[in-house]
Amino acid sequence: MAPSQDRETAGLKRRGIASLAFDELGIALAVLLFFIVGAFSSPYFLTLGNLTGILQNVTFLGFLSIGVGLTLMAGEIDISVGSVFGLSSIVTALLLKAEYPVAVAIAAGLAVGLVCGLVNGLVAELIKVPVVVITLATLGIYRALALVLANGSPVGGLPDIPAFFDGFGQGGVGQVSYITLLFLALAVIVEIMLRWTSSGFRLLAIGSNPHAAHLIGFHVERTRIVLLAFSGVMAALSGVCAVAYLQTAGPTGGTGYELSVLAATIIGGVKLSGGRGSILGVLLGLCVIGVIQNLIVLWGISPNWSQGVSGLVLIAAMTLTWLTRREGANPR
Repeated sequence: MAPSQDRETAGLKRRGIASLAFDELGIALAVLLFFIVGAFSSPYFLTLGNLTGILQNVTFLGFLSIGVGLTLMAGEIDISVGSVFGLSSIVTALLLKAEYPVAVAIAAGLAVGLVCGLVNGLVAELIKVPVVVITLATLGIYRALALVLANGSPVGGLPDIPAFFDGFGQGGVGQVSYITLLFLALAVIVEIMLRWTSSGFRLLAIGSNPHAAHLIGFHVERTRIVLLAFSGVMAALSGVCAVAYLQTAGPTGGTGYELSVLAATIIGGVKLSGGRGSILGVLLGLCVIGVIQNLIVLWGISPNWSQGVSGLVLIAAMTLTWLTRREGANPR
């Protein structure tokens, strides 16, 4: 690459990071607003137990959000992750119940996610249709497989495995679980990759303009297949962690997760058409989802209102994001 092209690429990266900073500021303001509302409306909101509970509740969605967020940044939408979560957890639980070694059960659960993600990407590429169409179909297929394998019932009665269930599943540092720490570590690693490596730049370039990215030599199709495989693995990892945490697995586990994950990523500033976003923004979007769900419980509101309230939160967060972006684009 010529020096002038290097300077142009560096300039694009700097402008992209600056733009993301304005997006994330708006989302952070939304999170702060809900924290203020929660603090004044309930004496229990700012207690350590409640805050760590919010963090634990969004952790399983968080694994999925990392994979879906990256896929969305590259211009594709994976809505099969909830079903992959359920199928992977069932496979892991069945192998544990059959007294296979823990390492084998975990590896099998993760392999299920990898295969599901690869199927999504390869089939979409083979028949040249949008990934969202394929994952809409596989969402039902993977859920049906989970139901068949589990005979339509939760898989319980797992053998006592202290290291997996008590140590990893229920253990932690202070009141923060090891599962949450694993999620946060992965989020940091992926954010560094996205912001500061050429792979992250190529990913966003593909999402912004796939035709132009192809012309300059980026492997658009291969990158999207890899991202869908990664999304499947992250959904499977969440399913495996859920087995460790709950010591059971249900074939309907993860139902509706895809909608919550998409809401978190969009609230977090990931552009629906691709080319923009960050994992930090996704984390902030998860905070919005987690806090509003917690406030619904603390306020004694019927869960039937949760989707409507989440929709209002989405509008408010996007409005704040738009206002801060406009302010950044027109400095005084």
